[in-house]
Amino acid sequence: MTPTSLIIVADRGTLKAYRVNETPTRGPSLHLIQAFNITDAHGRLSDKVTDQAGRFPVTDGAGSHHGASIAENTQLENETDRRIYKQLADQIVKIIGRSGKEGWSFAAPAEIHSAIVDLLPAPARNRIVEHVKSDLVKVEAAKLPTHFRSLQQI
Repeated sequence: MTPTSLIIVADRGTLKAYRVNETPTRGPSLHLIQAFNITDAHGRLSDKVTDQAGRFPVTDGAGSHHGASIAENTQLENETDRRIYKQLADQIVKIIGRSGKEGWSFAAPAEIHSAIVDLLPAPARNRIVEHVKSDLVKVEAAKLPTHFRSLQQI
């Protein structure tokens, strides 16, 4: 099995990359090499979209308007998510290009994990040693190895 040289954890708006340093007596230790935040991922959509022109009004039949249609908001949310996942995938490619000479492990929440992995080019995707479908961004570095089987002591 290819050794893991990097651990990359992500959620919808944050990415953290850790270099795995093997210590002979204490097992693997992780060193944060990059943290990346996507500002578009934070906040509510209604706070970002203020222009009313071109939006489809929703009426209740009595003539009163209740804002934009749900379908239009969903399309905008889907496009925003797609862009966020693309930014995360691009950052991953840069990080593993610089630091991940061997295999690397990736953790992200189950609902976004495959969307990000699918956006990675095949050479980067094929070097993933382990997939973890959990949100581990806020887990401290000392406790991260317990979530990855590839870093467990045998």
